[in-house]
Amino acid sequence: MKLYALLNIFLCFSGIAFSQSPENLATIEFGSKNLTLDQPFLISVVLRDAETRPPVIFPEIKDLEKRSKSATSSVSTVDGRKVVIQTITQEYYALKAGNYVIPGFTLNVNNLRLRSEETMVVFAKTDDVAGTNTTQENLSLTEIDDNSQAVFLSVQTDKKDVYIRQGFAMRISLYIAENAPVEMEFYQFNEQFQSILKVLRPVNCWEENIGVEEIIKRKVTIRGRKYAEYNMYQARLFPITTEDIVLPSIKLEMLVTDNSGAVNVDKKLIKAFRSKPVRIAVRQLPDHPLRDQVAVGQYSLRERLSSNLVYPGESVRYMFKVEGVGNIAAIPGPVIQASSSFDIYPPEVSQVIRRSYQSVIGEKTFDYFVVPRKDGQFPLGRYFQWVYFDIEKQKYDTLRSAASLEVRGDDYKLANLSLSGSAGLYDNLENLDSSRESIDYKKILKDLTNIAVVLLLVTMIWIFRK
Repeated sequence: MKLYALLNIFLCFSGIAFSQSPENLATIEFGSKNLTLDQPFLISVVLRDAETRPPVIFPEIKDLEKRSKSATSSVSTVDGRKVVIQTITQEYYALKAGNYVIPGFTLNVNNLRLRSEETMVVFAKTDDVAGTNTTQENLSLTEIDDNSQAVFLSVQTDKKDVYIRQGFAMRISLYIAENAPVEMEFYQFNEQFQSILKVLRPVNCWEENIGVEEIIKRKVTIRGRKYAEYNMYQARLFPITTEDIVLPSIKLEMLVTDNSGAVNVDKKLIKAFRSKPVRIAVRQLPDHPLRDQVAVGQYSLRERLSSNLVYPGESVRYMFKVEGVGNIAAIPGPVIQASSSFDIYPPEVSQVIRRSYQSVIGEKTFDYFVVPRKDGQFPLGRYFQWVYFDIEKQKYDTLRSAASLEVRGDDYKLANLSLSGSAGLYDNLENLDSSRESIDYKKILKDLTNIAVVLLLVTMIWIFRK
C-alpha cells in the first residue's frame, strides 16, 4: 500500500515538473548542408531569453577551416513581455570539394551542455576555377613595404576616412610567414590582450563586436608571400564625434623558439612585436537641420497597415520598419508630423542586429497605434518621415510612407459598429482606473504549481518516515 502511494506521488510530481518545464533555452542549429566551395558551412548557437551574449567556442572540424564569426541579437515585445534571442554563428570553409562528416560534439553555453548529432555536409566545385582556392585570401597591407618581415603585428582598418556615425572595421592580427625559421607560442595572452584593448579602444566610438573567445588561424597571401594569420580581435566602430580617431601602436610579447642556428640548438626567448599607429579622419556631415540626429548608412523602408479602411475613433496598426547597413541600435524613430486628424500613440520598438567584421546590418521596427478623428483620404507620407544620410550618395535622403488610409464618416461608423457597442479602442479611456493592478494569472498558476510540488515532497518524506 505504501509503495502504491509512493508511485502515485512520483507520477504526479513528474507530471507537474514536466508541465512547467520551459522550452529549450539554447539549441545548436546547422546551415545548409549542400554548398559550393565559395560558401561557408554554418553552425549556430541560438539562445532565448538571454540579455547578454555568452562566450561560445566552436569545435575544430577536420579538413574544414574556421573563418569569421557573427552574432545576431533580436529584441521584441510579445504580450507586453520583452523577448531577446541571441544567435552566435561560426563559418567553416572546405579545403576541397567532397563529402565531409561533421562528428557529434558538445558545447558548454551558460552552464548548459548542448549536444549535436553527427551530420554530413557536401561541398561541390564552383564554376569559377579561380574561386576554388577559398582557404587563402590575398591581402594588401600598408604596414609592410616589402616582404622582409617574416613576423609582424598589424592593426588594420577598412577605411581611413569616414563621416561621423559611419562604421568602419578594425582588426588585430599577428602574421607569421610559412617559411619563417622560428616557432612561436602565445605568452600570457589574456593579461596582455586586456591591456591592449584598454589602450586601443577609442573612447569616441560606438563599438559593435562579436566577442573574443579564441584566436582564429587562417592562410593568407600578402604580395605573393604565404602567411598564417592569427586573428585576435575584430569589431565595427562608429565615431560619435568629429574628432579624428588615433589607434596607437600596440605591443604583443611572444615566446619565440629560434631554430635557425646550430643543429639541435634551440633558443627560447620573449620577443615583442609592435604594430604601426593608424589614424582615421572623421568628417562632419553637410549642413542640415537634423544633422546631429540622423543615422548614417544605407537604408530602406518596409511598412504595413493593418487596414486601409477605418472609421473615426477606430484604431489601426501601422508598422514602419527601417532596414539596412549601419548602426542599427542607434537608429532614431521617424519624425511624426503633428495633426488634428490623428492620434498617434508612442510605438512599440523591436530590432534585429547582425554583427560581423564586414558590416552591421539589421532592421528596427516602430509599431504604432493610429486613431483617426475625422473622415477623409490621408496619405501617411505626410505624417511619417525618416531622414538619414546616404553614405553611397553622400547626401541626405528621406524615407516616406507610401501607404494611404481611408477614413469614412459617422454614417458608416454607426451603420457598421453600432452592434459592437464601441466606436474604438480608446473609448471611455478617461473612465478607466489606472491605479488598479492587473491580475497576472500566469504568475498565480505558477505559484500554485510550486506549492503543490512542495506539498507532494512533504507528503513523500512523511510516508518514508512512517
